[in-house]
Amino acid sequence: MRRALLNRRDDFPKHFIISAALAARAGGPLADAVGVYKEIEDSRGGSGFSFNDIAADRAGTRFGEYAANPTSARVLQQRLRASIGEKDIMPMTEDLPEFMPEREFQRRFGGIDAPPYKKMMAEIEQRIAALAFYR
Repeated sequence: MRRALLNRRDDFPKHFIISAALAARAGGPLADAVGVYKEIEDSRGGSGFSFNDIAADRAGTRFGEYAANPTSARVLQQRLRASIGEKDIMPMTEDLPEFMPEREFQRRFGGIDAPPYKKMMAEIEQRIAALAFYR
């Protein structure tokens, strides 16, 4: 059996694919909300809040949005026929904060409406936007 990896992790493909499917079927805002909700729940008793996981979610959302649009879907298909690798669809994540329990997440980022959180999310979006595959 082969394992799918993104950035050498087996959980990222799951985040990516679920977000892509949600975005393609129901839209990017719903896919993004589901990803953030999952991380909030993880901070309350799971593996902790992870901006790494959010980056995989957001990259998947972007992929799904492209797939759902007839014009960009054609471009997406052409790009997929070419030789692409994970670095073409997934931003660098190694330096993003992760494994944060709720208390630490609140202390460091102030919640999902706070400026430090929004700054981190903007950084993730910039990394995704910089990938040639999504331009």
